[in-house]
Amino acid sequence: MFSSHARRALALGVSLAVAALTLAGCSGAPSTSSSKELTIGMQTSPASLDPALLDPGLTYFADLAYTPLIIRGSDGTLRPGLATEWGYIGDGNTTFQLKLRDGVEFSDGGKLTAQGVVDHLNYVQSAGATPSTWLSGATFTAVDDMTVQVSLASPVPNVEFFFSQFGTGLADVISPDGLADPASLGTTTHGAGPYVLDKAATVTGDHYVYTANPTYWDAENVHWDKVTIKVIANQSSILNSMKSGQIDIAPFDYTTAADAEAAGMNVHSVPNVFTGLNLLDRAGTLVPALGDVRVRQAINFAIDRDAVGKALYGDFADPTTQTTQDTGFQEDLDDYYAYDPDKARKLLAEAGYPDGFEFTVASTPFFNGDTMVQAIAGQLAEVGITLKMESIADTSEWATRMSSGEFPAASIGYGSLPLSVEGPGLFLPTAFFNAFHSEDAQLTDLYGQLLVAAPDDVQSVSEKLQKRVVELAWFAPVGWAPLGYYWSDKVDSTELNATTGLSPSAAIIDVKPAD
Repeated sequence: MFSSHARRALALGVSLAVAALTLAGCSGAPSTSSSKELTIGMQTSPASLDPALLDPGLTYFADLAYTPLIIRGSDGTLRPGLATEWGYIGDGNTTFQLKLRDGVEFSDGGKLTAQGVVDHLNYVQSAGATPSTWLSGATFTAVDDMTVQVSLASPVPNVEFFFSQFGTGLADVISPDGLADPASLGTTTHGAGPYVLDKAATVTGDHYVYTANPTYWDAENVHWDKVTIKVIANQSSILNSMKSGQIDIAPFDYTTAADAEAAGMNVHSVPNVFTGLNLLDRAGTLVPALGDVRVRQAINFAIDRDAVGKALYGDFADPTTQTTQDTGFQEDLDDYYAYDPDKARKLLAEAGYPDGFEFTVASTPFFNGDTMVQAIAGQLAEVGITLKMESIADTSEWATRMSSGEFPAASIGYGSLPLSVEGPGLFLPTAFFNAFHSEDAQLTDLYGQLLVAAPDDVQSVSEKLQKRVVELAWFAPVGWAPLGYYWSDKVDSTELNATTGLSPSAAIIDVKPAD
């Protein structure tokens, strides 16, 4: 496996490079299903299949049935989906157009039109879930029958990112019939993707069955007759199901990686998700202490990232204090909050809390969030801070309550993104993960500079912006959690091996049977 430095160097290098952890010559257990049936194991299920409401971490449930406007390949490259051409109009990165593909039919018989896409985008914006925050304030217009214009409230570079699989909800266009009956979207699919949900064969919360869409516009690239997603909450049970051939692909998990390797599974992982605490109450509304930057910095100094990372991720630990591995990442910033409990105590005393204070963290067992929060709690106790954890098993409930302002802090796992993309979801006042709408004038100004920066200035502005995020201590990151896959020899390795730290999710529609 790669060292932390080597893994980060790969992630920071050319985004199309492959950080391969593949074990050559593996021989995973043969699947009991036919060669044209694929079974994927997932640890959690969505509360709704409606793309506008879907958790961004569960995109495969939509990716199978909805073609995005722009397809993002496993290596991060973009190619035409429902849109064949796209780009900015004029200067300033505020007007963007998409030219749609002719002749596309949705699985329910509807036709793809510009007005239909506009109606879809307006529906997503009005739904109020995570996707609605990504292009807040944007308006959408049908220029002609097959051209959509996006007018942005402020400059957004790389807006095409939101019209790829990353932008589940925005990208995954719902048919006119689906929009006419939004209640049906929770349990049926109304997309133009390669597969259609088989509602009769699906048991919500247990398994989801998708069959080939006979009207798919790219029929020669439908690689499976049937795809099933099985929901198995326990990672060890997922691995056992792979060993017995019941599952063909499963998410990588560092706690079972050695066992998977020993069993002959194909294994690939990349460091991607910054995990730690989201210190939401930055004005001290619920917990006055958190309104003082010295207290938030004290929390950061009190965390031994090497120890927590080793306990959480073992040999895959990659400590960080930053939120991105993309442009703006700086090696020396990872030492900004070098473990120093004495300094933490000093800062707490200076802020008027020599005996510490107490606060509650909304956590979730998903992605080992509870384990991480408990580890952090033990270290904060050493400097007098009492962290109480409230575990919320349902991820949708956790997201709703986390973003409502009910809690002063929450666990967080946030995949590395370009800072221009990260802002609307993570740290701008309207961001989903900014429950109290915190705002810092310097941070906002730097973000504005980045949106209009000349190419030669993007690096320097991004570095200033990331440093400001770290200085504010709005977050207390622990490290980069690895993402990746296990898969059997029934599945071709190309797409699953192609992911990188900057593009960690394989394009599931491109995954093929092995020859």
